[in-house]
Amino acid sequence: MSLQTSPILTSNPTDETAIRAVVQQMVDAWRRSDGTAYAAVFTEDADYIAFNGTHFKGRQEIASSHQQLFDTFLRGTDLKGEIKSMRFLSSEIALVHANYRIVDSWRTEVSSMRESIETFVAVKRDNGWILTAFHITRVQHRNWLQWVLCVIASGGCGGGSSEAAAIPARTIALRFSR
Repeated sequence: MSLQTSPILTSNPTDETAIRAVVQQMVDAWRRSDGTAYAAVFTEDADYIAFNGTHFKGRQEIASSHQQLFDTFLRGTDLKGEIKSMRFLSSEIALVHANYRIVDSWRTEVSSMRESIETFVAVKRDNGWILTAFHITRVQHRNWLQWVLCVIASGGCGGGSSEAAAIPARTIALRFSR
């Protein structure tokens, strides 16, 4: 059995603009603290994975969970960021990567602690583009000591290729004990 792959389609400026508009609708809804409008850009059966691994299934769960966040922990926050890449897997499916940061209402600058990478899957329907999957991951900014301590504590830190993460924890502990 052989798998056949189709070539990745080149971008279509009209579709790119439409997808960017959908993401902007989501950001605008965040700024208004409107959970229903935030979720409106997702399909009824969308999968939404939050930065902590919580899986929300469907537009209604996305709306209610975000309204609760907007009413409490995310009250008055803003989103700053941009779409970094967009790849059309077919004429009706696009993979989108973005970087956004949550800006707390009392801050004048964006905190790197609230920086995230988002992956969206957009699908084209009769009435335009809509999001069907979303996954957000917090960017972890660590200095060399934090990486070493993470490796010692857990045997690995994940989050990319780090020379420290490739060194066995026992080796690092022996080096520091001499």
